[in-house]
Amino acid sequence: MSDKIAVGLVSRTYFNMPLWAAQERGFFADEGLEVEGTIHGNASQEPPLLDGTFQLYIGSPEVAIQNAAEGGPLKIVAGNAGKLVHSLITRAPFKRVEDLRGRMIGIFNDKEGTFFHVKAMLAAHGLNFPGDYEVKHTGGVPPRHKALLAGEIDAGLQSVPWNYVAEEAGMNNLGDVIDYVPDWQFVSVNVNGRWAEANRGVLVRFLRAMLRGTDWLYDNRAAASAIAARELPAPLHHAERAWDFFTGTNALTRDMSVNVKGLAQVIATLKQTGLLAQNASAEPATYIDDSSLREARR
Repeated sequence: MSDKIAVGLVSRTYFNMPLWAAQERGFFADEGLEVEGTIHGNASQEPPLLDGTFQLYIGSPEVAIQNAAEGGPLKIVAGNAGKLVHSLITRAPFKRVEDLRGRMIGIFNDKEGTFFHVKAMLAAHGLNFPGDYEVKHTGGVPPRHKALLAGEIDAGLQSVPWNYVAEEAGMNNLGDVIDYVPDWQFVSVNVNGRWAEANRGVLVRFLRAMLRGTDWLYDNRAAASAIAARELPAPLHHAERAWDFFTGTNALTRDMSVNVKGLAQVIATLKQTGLLAQNASAEPATYIDDSSLREARR
């Protein structure tokens, strides 16, 4: 009988590709695992990790850091997207960042990456929050795309390949956020440490299958792009461009390591914004337990 694992996912983005590949290619089945990925939207990952709804969550590391700093059990066990892959997309009337003064910007929520990155990018062009623009919680990238199409927001950060889809729909790409925030661990594999301790072997097998899924993705452009086109969903030519981008830049970290410098920047930003206590550890190692990942690599 297979061990069942429930994995929380933020939205239908390319960051999920190692999991989708491992499901489709039978890598989880090879490890005796039955893995279900559930799109959780813009709700916090903390409650479902704590109450057992999910055993793992592929999402932003901020919640795990905050929970651990407060004495909670959440831990980062592996990396995923070790750098930012987002562009600032605007509706057709807005052709410069400065044109967004007084406009509505879509964000995931005000406690994680996209909000911090929007603020940094717009501040570099003289627009500061609050005061110079408003924000609206839209959820992840696909619902943000829909909000742009509907005119509910005027701009938002969109990841590859959703930025390509937006450009094809007549929207403007005003630049890449990595030019403003060069170091950032954007997505990590997070876990309830209590579950991980009690299920060490299961976690190792899960990570081993994820490593195989990532390796397979890097080696199989056509087949991986077909999966991405179906699951996102997105036109095949955009899924192929996404494969070129993610594998060409190692934005989807091939060995699933955590970008320690990028995680340090996340911690520093959480402190600067008051979302992490000033006396909380600034050392990324405090929040990482990659021992299962190291075992999975053997």
